Amino acid sequence: MNFLIFYFTLVISLILAKLYPYFYYISFFILILPLWFYNFEKFGLFKIKGFIYGLLASIIYFPFLSGFSFSLLNQFPQIFAEEIFFRGYIQNELSKRFNNHLAIIITSFLFSLPHLILSFSILSVLTFFPSIIFGYLYYYSKSIWASSIFHFFSNMFFQLFLIEFLI
Repeated sequence: MNFLIFYFTLVISLILAKLYPYFYYISFFILILPLWFYNFEKFGLFKIKGFIYGLLASIIYFPFLSGFSFSLLNQFPQIFAEEIFFRGYIQNELSKRFNNHLAIIITSFLFSLPHLILSFSILSVLTFFPSIIFGYLYYYSKSIWASSIFHFFSNMFFQLFLIEFLI
């Protein structure tokens, strides 16, 4: 289970980042490591279908584009790296061992744990649920674009509208 080594390295780097902020850069590097040794086709980076799925799902679920702030675009590289690591790498590896639905649930649990490390709150626990949607978008579209775009708009919706009600 090669992916567990990368995952636990990510978790340790995030724990260390709480003490030494430069470890955030290391954690980002760990997130994009699958790009170095995985075939790009595996992520569906060249499939337009995934891009369209991501946009359509975002428009249907988040019809708030009038509140869009271009300053939020700086989140996309981090979101894309998370999706490469969790959906493109971990979910793919788990799908080889378990059925796809269980792989999505396990990946979502693994996705929410680093969020808990960074911010121990109910909001971090709740990342589990949108992660399931990200997993199914990736599963059905076979493209990392679908989950990345929807993840971006989920974060934007959360930051623009929900955070003031939940804090």
